[in-house]
Amino acid sequence: MASHSTTTADLGFAQMLRAHGLRATAQRRAIYSVFADAARADASNAHLSAEEVFQQARVQLPELSRATVYNALGELAEAGLLGLVEGPGPRRFDANVSAHHHFRCRICQELQDVELDSVEVTLRERGFQVESSHVMLEGLCPGCAARPSPAGA
Repeated sequence: MASHSTTTADLGFAQMLRAHGLRATAQRRAIYSVFADAARADASNAHLSAEEVFQQARVQLPELSRATVYNALGELAEAGLLGLVEGPGPRRFDANVSAHHHFRCRICQELQDVELDSVEVTLRERGFQVESSHVMLEGLCPGCAARPSPAGA
């Protein structure tokens, strides 16, 4: 049964790639599967750097090169199959390509998806035509907020 669902998932992924003008290579499958695994583990936190993708995809495909990962991530982002989150530190890739915003913890740098629909609705009500938005909220995640602050800080 598991092999049937894997085959179905592979076919769906291959069709999705072809629809965006990309071939379904073993390297792209390994790279994209890293995001699927991360999303299953924590749907709101599948924001990975190219280096994280490289390290995880090599478990599945040991001969995978760093350059291939960087190139494939760029192609997947350009095709709209991955989102790109810029900011301090390395750029991160996001499998959630629906319109959403992010919260970044200023201590641990963890990213979380957040919904801020009211901001865009308010702007539209005032006559603005919102074509895209990228809001980055920053502060402390619950884990970092609960830690005692260092002396003198």
